[in-house]
Amino acid sequence: MGSLAVLARLLSPADFGAVSAGMLVVNLVSIVSQGLVGPALVQHPRLRLEHVHTGFAISLLGGAVLFGALWVVAPAVGLVLHFAGLVAVLRALAWMLPLQSLGAVADALLRRDLEYGPLARIRMVSYAIGYGAIGVTVAVLGGGLWALVAANLGQVSLNTILLLKRKRHSKLIRISRRELGELVSFAGGFCLGKVGNYAATEGDYLVTVKWLGLTALGLYERAYQLMAMPAILVGQVLDDVLFPAMAQIQTQRDSIANAYRRCVAAVALFALPLSALVLILAPEIVNVLLGPKWDQVVPPFRVLALGTLFRTSYKISDSLTRALGAVYQRAWRQWTYAGLVVGGGIIGQQWGLQGVAAAVLLALIVNFLLTAHLATRLVSLSWADYFRAHVAGARAAALVAFPGLVIATVTRTVLGLPSAGVLLVTLVGTGLVVAALLTANPPWLLGADGQYLVREGAAFVRRRVGRSGPPVRGVI
Repeated sequence: MGSLAVLARLLSPADFGAVSAGMLVVNLVSIVSQGLVGPALVQHPRLRLEHVHTGFAISLLGGAVLFGALWVVAPAVGLVLHFAGLVAVLRALAWMLPLQSLGAVADALLRRDLEYGPLARIRMVSYAIGYGAIGVTVAVLGGGLWALVAANLGQVSLNTILLLKRKRHSKLIRISRRELGELVSFAGGFCLGKVGNYAATEGDYLVTVKWLGLTALGLYERAYQLMAMPAILVGQVLDDVLFPAMAQIQTQRDSIANAYRRCVAAVALFALPLSALVLILAPEIVNVLLGPKWDQVVPPFRVLALGTLFRTSYKISDSLTRALGAVYQRAWRQWTYAGLVVGGGIIGQQWGLQGVAAAVLLALIVNFLLTAHLATRLVSLSWADYFRAHVAGARAAALVAFPGLVIATVTRTVLGLPSAGVLLVTLVGTGLVVAALLTANPPWLLGADGQYLVREGAAFVRRRVGRSGPPVRGVI
């Protein structure tokens, strides 16, 4: 958050738009380089050393080939997007591909071994130092958009170094025909689905830059990232944990169904109250995090905030379908999602950024239902049970919204507090009201799922505190 706030004040929306346009292409190409190895190594029920050798070899080869291809096509991409300066940006960002390929196998093996704690720490450190520190330093020195290029390269480089240090594996480069066939058979369906997912998650960016320009893309990208940041964080953590865990118990459908329902309930309990607060506090959030020159972000941010649940929850269903090997059934749903984002975005751009955001919200809702349909069918969970898992989250959202709206209105219109004051007082006041109700713990408030999750969360905190041991006397 700190680096986001600093960079938003040092750089312009056009700078963010230019680098976002370059990342559109890099992210598309990286699907192939990463999809060839990682998911197949995680999901394979009988992994052998030959799989690791083969996976490492094709990962390196894929990264090198795709880097060269991107270098060659960069001028054509700049021509299509009507931005000549994109060529140099894209060629610099292309170095991310071979850097990522070095750590792809280590990342997959960590996921397979359920080492999600180290993975989360690696991701946090690489972002804080690789992206945050490097990006802010270059921006302060007047680097302009190159601060964002350096930030992305720094993050990927540090992430790869930490992955290789944490998970040492054989670096022998040898391709075995049998193991190659086994890896590729899974990777084909996975990549097909990921390309569809890419078109869905990046298609609105493409529509925005093509029809509305780089500055509009910079504004929209910040709005989307503000909405997606908590969703991506929670969703990615759950994905890191659930995909390997469910893959290991993929034959125990009853256990998976129960775990899936509780994860859905947990996401609803997190996402629905968050959406309520964001809708109320959107102007203050944008002003505090991005600064006054980003006011145009508020309207699309509010629209996108309505989709926090759908953006986060579909990742749970997605993890389940991948863990159970239903990658081809998943793929057509991803492509439907993509078609709605791109097609809806083209129509919606006539009404500016809010129109694009509304199209994305509609696509998120449809994708949420499509992925839930596949997941519930795979584990024989009824729609009634699925939607019942959201009840605790809906109650929590209502509980948060009422005091939040009252406090925000009073602090804005009556007290005239600045944005930071409105944000702080509203969050603290709402938190106190919620804490008081949770202490009373009426049975109707959270229901069985909500109470279970609160108990498990409290037990987790107690275990973590207990593990840290008593404080050492004399040390401040």
